[in-house]
Order: sequence, then C-alpha cells, then structure tokens
Amino acid sequence: MDKVLSTILLMVAAVVCVTLVINAVYPAITSSSGALGSASARMNERMRSQIEIIHASGELDDTGSWQDTNSNGYFDVFVWVKNVGAESVVDVRQSDVFLAHDQMVWAWIPHADYAGGAYPQWDYVIENGSSWSTATTARVEIRYESPLASAEYRIKVMTPNGVDDDYFFSM
Repeated sequence: MDKVLSTILLMVAAVVCVTLVINAVYPAITSSSGALGSASARMNERMRSQIEIIHASGELDDTGSWQDTNSNGYFDVFVWVKNVGAESVVDVRQSDVFLAHDQMVWAWIPHADYAGGAYPQWDYVIENGSSWSTATTARVEIRYESPLASAEYRIKVMTPNGVDDDYFFSM
C-alpha cells in the first residue's frame, strides 16, 4: 500500500512539474515566434523597397549666380528620386534628407511640416502619380533662405523603412 501511495504522489508531482514548465516555456516560444515573424515581414518589405536618386541640381547658373527658377524667393535644391522597388513608400514626410558639401559634415534637413518655419527645409511633389508607388518619381525641393556656394555636394535620401540612396552633384 505504501508503494502505491508513493507512486501516486510521485505521478501527481510529475504532472504538476510538467504543467509548470509548459506554462513557463510556452509564452516565451510564442512571443519569440511573433517577434521573428514581425522581423521577417519588415525585412521582406525592406528587400522589396528600393529608391534611386536620378538627378539633383540647384538654382545656380554656370557663373555661380543664383537664378530663382521657380520664383518662390528661396534658393532651392531639386532632387528627383525614383521608386524602383516593388513596394510603395508610405508617409514620405517621415523620410530623412541629408546634404553635405566638400568636407562638411552631413546636415539633416527637416521636412517643412517639422521645421517650425526654420530653413533649410524640404517638401516633395509626386511627378507622375498620386502616391510614391512603383515607377513613380518624387521631386524633393530643399529650400534655403540664401544661396549655397558653388561646390561639390552629396545628397542622401532615406525612406521611413530604412532604404536609402545617395548622389553626388555640382553647383
């Protein structure tokens, strides 16, 4: 009788221990599987996203004089960026735009909505569509209160999901 009682108690203890282990391990497994699925989805989106800067120019003529080509009273740098990926770029205003010249450190330029009226700032127009989807081009316009100097410049545009491209140009 003692052996039967000991065996039953050991069986109950084993079932309780297995239940405790399952309750401790199962949530960790399901949360890590959710994290892996989320990371995989983000990586898939990033792999399917691609942009390419196709041209950049400023409002300086061949002599280095400012020519206000769009008559807005600001010195503008124009950057045409094509979406060459399979995914649309959503919330373009959340993109990052950086500009550097010669040995200058990169300067982050805020979107006009976030610049608080300060310059420089940038805004965009979709040239051949209503959203920045596949095969459409966005014209990014960076506005300065005064003209930039004639120099070699480098522009970098990064979309909200981390896809970026950079481009060298002269003014």
